[in-house]
Amino acid sequence: MLSFKEEKLVGDAGVSDWASIPADVLRYIVDRTQSVKDRIRMTAICRHWQASLVDQKLNFPVCLMLPEIEKSDNRCFHSISDEIFVDLNLPEIKRKRCWGTPFGWLVTCGLDFEVRLFNPLSKVSLPLPSLYTLPHQKDPKDLRDPTPENMCKSFLEKLILSTSPEGSGSNCIVLVIYTQIWLLAFAKPGDETWTPIDGVSLVIDAIYFKGNFYACRQSGEIFLCEDLYGSHPKAVKVAPPPLDYLDARLYLFDLDGNICLASRGIVEYEEEDEDEDEDEDEDEDDLRRVVTIEFPIFKLDMHTKSWERIFSLGDSSLFVGNCCSFTIAAADYHGCRPNCIYFTDDDSMYYNKTGGSDMGIYDCQNLQLDLDDEELNLGYDDVRELFPKAKEVQHLLFSSLCPPLWIIPSQYR
Repeated sequence: MLSFKEEKLVGDAGVSDWASIPADVLRYIVDRTQSVKDRIRMTAICRHWQASLVDQKLNFPVCLMLPEIEKSDNRCFHSISDEIFVDLNLPEIKRKRCWGTPFGWLVTCGLDFEVRLFNPLSKVSLPLPSLYTLPHQKDPKDLRDPTPENMCKSFLEKLILSTSPEGSGSNCIVLVIYTQIWLLAFAKPGDETWTPIDGVSLVIDAIYFKGNFYACRQSGEIFLCEDLYGSHPKAVKVAPPPLDYLDARLYLFDLDGNICLASRGIVEYEEEDEDEDEDEDEDEDDLRRVVTIEFPIFKLDMHTKSWERIFSLGDSSLFVGNCCSFTIAAADYHGCRPNCIYFTDDDSMYYNKTGGSDMGIYDCQNLQLDLDDEELNLGYDDVRELFPKAKEVQHLLFSSLCPPLWIIPSQYR
């Protein structure tokens, strides 16, 4: 089995020798390299390799990018088949808040409030407007604690890409949900400022669907974003909420050409700290945790503007959390389970103490969470969900700045 170790490709002589491999020979080698880890490394060796493999179909799995490790520039990427398959040296995203996408790119926000698109394989970085250019609210309470780290953690709620930003002809638009009242704005890579979208607040998720952005309010109402490059971009209500949806975290996604809504039902509870004070007042150090228990799903009829409760994703899998919500055909990705919802922790209210803890797999077929063999006992610290199973990464799942996220790696073309 060929193995292309990064440490063996360092040094002038080594890089020169590897870079001289003819393109057809390189593609022949890739065809016979089964390891996803080695395929990823091959696309990041040098520009010659990247150019030679641009048309080579590399079937990267969906990955869970784990939080940074203290005093390390490496990031672990954990595949959905529960295989820890690669550590990438990524000092470019150290101490940055990140959001995942299905296009192989991360959206990052640094403590300098600079926002960028970043490809972790090619390390190509594209600028987006600074956080400073977003229309801030006049009420200082809107920022709660306006320190750089807290701005990164809570001022930007979510970012959604219309398409991959690859190539000079890309028309990638980035939609941002920002401030504590969840407003909308958008920009393209290279723009100087964010452009606000009027007409809606309390937006909890959005999707790029058939050429337009659709936003979902916390109330479950659906809005269409219009006139993005006109004189007055605005959001217009196009559908009411489902009649019996859960008042919880909501996710918009495309399922077989239909707008669908998943409602994340949670249980919230407190865990007492271990101090020995005897006062009867509520201890400020008590931990507030959330545990996901269900995912009711609804499909929107765009003609009648009515919702239908559905109970299956079919052969698709849904990924939600600290990323753009997206679906994939499970058969196209090794280890991916159909009719399941893969979810990560995206509740910024609890990031400071429990960021990353509420994650797992929801099996729509059995209408239940796929947990470990232990029962879910609220109040216990050792509740462990099935994904990821590897014990060696359990201690890496918690981060107040950048909890785990979903991404489908892709080489930059």
